Amino acid sequence: MKQNKYNYNNGINVLQKASLTFPNGSGVYKFLSEGKNVLYVGKAKNLKKRISSYLNEYRQTIKIKTLISLSNKIEFIKTFSEVDSLILENNLIKEHKPAFNVRLTDDKSFPYITIDKSTDWPRLKKYRGKQNKNDIFFGPFSHVYAVDEVLKYLEKAFLIRSCSDSTFNSRKRPCILYQIKRCSAPCVGLVKQDIYKNLVEKAILFLKGKNNFVKNELVTKMKIESQKRNFEQAAIIRDRIKALTKISHEKYSDLNNTENFDVICCLEKFGCICVQIFFFRSGRNLGNKEYFLGDSNLDKLETIFSQFIIFFYTSNIPPKIIYTNIKNEDLLLLNSAIIKKSNSKVVLRRPTRGKKLSLIKMVEQNILISIENKFNNQEKYKRILKNLKSKFNLQKIPRRIEIYDNSHLNGTNPVGVMVVFQDYAFERKLYKKFNIKSLQEKVNDDYFMMAQVLERRLTFSESWKKSLPELIIIDGGRGHLNKIFEVLKNKEVKNIDILSIAKTEKRNAGNETIFTAQEKFKLQKSDELLFFLQRLRDEAHRFAIGSQKIKRNQIMKNSIFDNINGIGKKLKDDLLGHFGSIENVKSASIDELKKAPGVGKKIAENIYEKFNKNI
Repeated sequence: MKQNKYNYNNGINVLQKASLTFPNGSGVYKFLSEGKNVLYVGKAKNLKKRISSYLNEYRQTIKIKTLISLSNKIEFIKTFSEVDSLILENNLIKEHKPAFNVRLTDDKSFPYITIDKSTDWPRLKKYRGKQNKNDIFFGPFSHVYAVDEVLKYLEKAFLIRSCSDSTFNSRKRPCILYQIKRCSAPCVGLVKQDIYKNLVEKAILFLKGKNNFVKNELVTKMKIESQKRNFEQAAIIRDRIKALTKISHEKYSDLNNTENFDVICCLEKFGCICVQIFFFRSGRNLGNKEYFLGDSNLDKLETIFSQFIIFFYTSNIPPKIIYTNIKNEDLLLLNSAIIKKSNSKVVLRRPTRGKKLSLIKMVEQNILISIENKFNNQEKYKRILKNLKSKFNLQKIPRRIEIYDNSHLNGTNPVGVMVVFQDYAFERKLYKKFNIKSLQEKVNDDYFMMAQVLERRLTFSESWKKSLPELIIIDGGRGHLNKIFEVLKNKEVKNIDILSIAKTEKRNAGNETIFTAQEKFKLQKSDELLFFLQRLRDEAHRFAIGSQKIKRNQIMKNSIFDNINGIGKKLKDDLLGHFGSIENVKSASIDELKKAPGVGKKIAENIYEKFNKNI
């Protein structure tokens, strides 16, 4: 007989059976729903004792009772050691994304600056991904813009190239970076190789923390050139010294050592768990990253921290030392798990005195401020969403809002987008682009495009079914609204409210009309509801414009090779990868084209003729 979806007694029976059959010793366990979805993953030193503890009514919080009620099966995986349990738990959480585990969703690697030594003329570049031990890496940086800023000053300080190998090999004259004194132009032989290698070596020393050594050497050179009355050369060196000073500015503050370490702290307040990581490399603070992990009544803070830190260093190479504020009984165990998971030598420490303890306290203060700001922000949005329901007679206070917009250029390259506002914040990982398949006669039909986007969004997969919004907002008027109602009716979707936001003919912000199924509204310019709706609409508009531009540029890149015999999609990509840009392909000779992968004599001649037929 099929069990009730929410059956606490059935869940207790499942627990009791598991408590009798589970073995002693370390391992991982999974709570499964009736549909065999993984609800929760946990680890235990002793599987039998851990499962039995769930039967203690005094430990059963509301969240645990809900988990038990939804559970139809409990499985275990025995492991050889507690370290293996930690790693396996992390892998399973990452794979299944269980609803009752704290969300660990950001496994994107951080950007580095690297000196690529695979060529005779090494170059500076941004880099993400697996690291080549032969290259020099500096980072990680918390944000790409920080990488761009440091790269700019490194180019000024050391005059090392940053162009791709294909661009470097195809250069016939110096680029703009040489003109503005950010490159020594090795591509056209304006610097000898031994001098260039010396510049690279000095850059490596600087990135390793030998700041004063490199700077003092440049100061000495500047003085010598001044004494020789080579004032132009002295000025160039002076500008290089200024660039080094910029890199050593307060935002990359020197700690008077060359130590590489991370400071990672975790705190809970107002039911919210927050982690912050600060990256220190060669004595410089390279910025921080913040993660809000939600809340959990199932796990201790120490357990959640352990899950997070292993998850994080799976995608990011750990430094030799990690300092933390967590007083974890299993610190050595966690240390071993990080080493095994990342295949790197690392020590995890909890400072009790000195500068490192001061850093810990600073990070903790940052976390508390962030949590309080987030809490205050949530309280504000709770009020706004409550007012939104009341003002527009919505069925419920929306937890998830989806906002839709379209973008095209004179009917070409149409793109539709979905933006998600959920749990009081924009969820950019949930944003989605739709390439609109438009008929020729429909190229300017905004109703048609909006309807197609919604139809495709409501073509259900299992994941889509679970994530229906309570409210849909569209950029448009009454006509758009009626079209979307038709789509929902055809898809047999109910219990979703819809608002449309129509601009005036002059498109003046503050004069928008908001349409619902029954009414239309005008809000005061000072109304925070209007400001909130404008913000949602504008975010969708921004994403739509950006997406359409990316699509347009991609099509332009591809179409440039159309009507050239012998060139398919792969060869297009190979050509652009080899030469670095379309302009370099256009200016290449037949012999240069033949050097590209997959390009023979005939195709090279066809490409050359395409771009040089009018010359």
